[in-house]
Amino acid sequence: MTGVVNLETRQAIQQFLDGNFTSLESLGLVEELLKEEERTHAQLEREVEEACDAAKTVSAEATNIANSVHEQAMGLIDVHSQLVESAGNESSWEFRDDTEVMELVSALAAELQKHQKLRQAKQYIDAFIAVKQISEQAERSLERDGQGVLSAYGSAVALLANEQEEPGATISSAQHLHEYAKETVREIWTSAERAASDKQSESLHKMGWPGRVEPSAADLQQFGSSFAVLAGLDRIARDAYDILERNGIAQHSRDEAPLALQHMARQVDIRMRYHFESARGTSRADRPEWWLGQILGMVRSLVPLLELHVQRLHDGSGLGELDVRNEFIRLVLPIVQRKLARDRPAYIDNGLVVAQVVRELNEFERTLQEVYFYDGAGVLDDLLWDDDVFGAWVDAERSAAMEAYVEDSAQPDAFVQLYEDSMVDADHPKPSRIAHRAVQLVVGIADRYAAVPSCMRRLQMLSTAQFPVMIALIEDIEMQLDEFSRVSLAFLRDATDGTTSATQSPIVVRLQRLATWYQTAWYVEDAVRDWNDQAMYVDMWAAVCRHAAGSADPRDWRDSCDDWDESDRRVLDDTDGSVDDKWLDGGIWERTVTTLNGLKQRALQLMVQAVCKDVVGQLRAFRKKSSWASQGFDTDISPELSSLLPELAQLVGLLSSLLPFVAAVHVLRSLAAEIDTFVVDRVATAHSFNACGGQQLAIDVDCIERILLSSASGSALRTSSGRVLARAVECTRVLACPLDDSEQVGDMALALYEWAPVILDKAADDAEAAALVRKLGICHLGVGQVRQLVRCRVDFIASYDNQSA
Repeated sequence: MTGVVNLETRQAIQQFLDGNFTSLESLGLVEELLKEEERTHAQLEREVEEACDAAKTVSAEATNIANSVHEQAMGLIDVHSQLVESAGNESSWEFRDDTEVMELVSALAAELQKHQKLRQAKQYIDAFIAVKQISEQAERSLERDGQGVLSAYGSAVALLANEQEEPGATISSAQHLHEYAKETVREIWTSAERAASDKQSESLHKMGWPGRVEPSAADLQQFGSSFAVLAGLDRIARDAYDILERNGIAQHSRDEAPLALQHMARQVDIRMRYHFESARGTSRADRPEWWLGQILGMVRSLVPLLELHVQRLHDGSGLGELDVRNEFIRLVLPIVQRKLARDRPAYIDNGLVVAQVVRELNEFERTLQEVYFYDGAGVLDDLLWDDDVFGAWVDAERSAAMEAYVEDSAQPDAFVQLYEDSMVDADHPKPSRIAHRAVQLVVGIADRYAAVPSCMRRLQMLSTAQFPVMIALIEDIEMQLDEFSRVSLAFLRDATDGTTSATQSPIVVRLQRLATWYQTAWYVEDAVRDWNDQAMYVDMWAAVCRHAAGSADPRDWRDSCDDWDESDRRVLDDTDGSVDDKWLDGGIWERTVTTLNGLKQRALQLMVQAVCKDVVGQLRAFRKKSSWASQGFDTDISPELSSLLPELAQLVGLLSSLLPFVAAVHVLRSLAAEIDTFVVDRVATAHSFNACGGQQLAIDVDCIERILLSSASGSALRTSSGRVLARAVECTRVLACPLDDSEQVGDMALALYEWAPVILDKAADDAEAAALVRKLGICHLGVGQVRQLVRCRVDFIASYDNQSA
């Protein structure tokens, strides 16, 4: 009731100010208007006094009339008694005929009816006087005697109760008097509540609230007296709830919070409406921290008073057990709900504001729970389960993230490495700008909805806002790899696309691009793996597994995400539900990790193909060399390798700097295997050699091998024999093997004439030939390949064929 009166008063003041002060010049009329209002106020006071005097006069006259009627009624009652006594003595009655008897009976009946009317009139007047006296008592006690007001209110309620218990009672049978009694009960309640709440508010202001509360003894006494009145009204209304309800008087139910706490919360409400629910500049939907901080500050300043004084006052009020601090916070939360409802259209128009509101609201509720031990329901869930508000937030997050991603991905440097090589070591991914941006976008969305308590809502945000960013990045990497694959690797060195500098070969440029895509996929894959292990995503994965309940693959959860309803929510948000253990090793990002890893391996394989194709292409001149059976050899490498080896050294160093250790080893091993196969199949077994030519080939192979081993990853390239090009090296050992003991045997255990006939003998046992090959230290070539290499030794095969013939 107080809130309504105060609101009307504020509106009247506002109308007065708007009507009289329309400009700065009108402020000069303040003194004249004040005098006029004082005259009006004095006139109204005189009229009130005259009305009170008239009411007292009328009341006195009514009392006199009632007393006169009462005396007459008592006289008639005495006459009636005498008549009854006379009627009891039959001998005293002498009638001439029946007519006289009937006349007497009629006269007595008329007197009796008159007596009953007079008695009812007396009862009516007595009841009226009683109600009037109660009303006057309440009015006299209103300002100075709280207990007197409570006594008057209790008497008024008791009057209604007594009349309710007596059928046909005066008040209940007289409609106007009954309404007068009910109106008196209402007026006493309203007046007493208003006066007590005003004193309570006044005492709070004296204590320093809404700032720091520092009460004096007088302030606490005033607050305690007003609290006692409100508590007394509360107690009487609760005890007489059934009576008041039957009389249609809705004042205070048994389930409502104590009146004193309601009025304390109303003080918060008044300030909230003034500052944050008006046309003032502080009333902004996009600044939830302003009004939530203001409410929290007012709660914080009142908590000591609630704990030290109000709790004690309530415990002695007879209203039952109650944690007043907890109850006060519960009364403040509807103010928060009303503000959220007021700003709802703004949230729907700008969904990104919801993220800020959720974050601040979560922090607000967390403070209430952890600092002030509030154990009731909050308001965050109600906001999040507003489908329009949450839908606007999700759409805004997705739109903003995708817009930012598309804008950044369209930049020419989108796939350019973000950091210098010196800033990141080889074993950590070097992100491109677009990879770093995509991770930032996904993490930013996660940070904003981390405060959402519902797993179902989190999953909807993940599916709708975060996954599209990852999907867009994956599609962009796939598109880049597809475009690269469409370039014929056979003409790779000619496909420069205008980006090749004077100091960089086309293969270097292409490898850098492939490495960037590899690093992009690697960086994002590492980030996604980390997300998979974070508590929030682990909880979401557990919810998905719980929802699947063994009947479906939980990794397909996105297929039904848009159709989830309340029953799905109960399962997804039930943290105590059982989960199928066989899926727990996975994760909510499992398929994303698999896809990114596949892209990474695809980029790595393209690098292998590009490097191998380029190196093999440059080995063509080496393959075409036809002077392997010359009479002598140089200690230098073959001229055909002079252009390849510098570029090979550059490629090896480049791969070690562009790729992590494991990936670089993979590419270099593939390259070494390709060179090894090329030397064996295209050079060693495809040309004619003498010992000198074999030694020259050994020098060339050793030089290539040293270049491969020169990288940081070189040590990992060695095979079990300790060589990188193991098969090619074994070929050179066969091709450079001396013919007989007259020549230096080198690293072969036997001269060619000692073991080659066994290998070439068609009648020899294959096992014996294989054992001989192993004895010679040849482990990577088969007997057939060794036989083929022996036949390439023109300086041996001619004499051997003649001897065989």
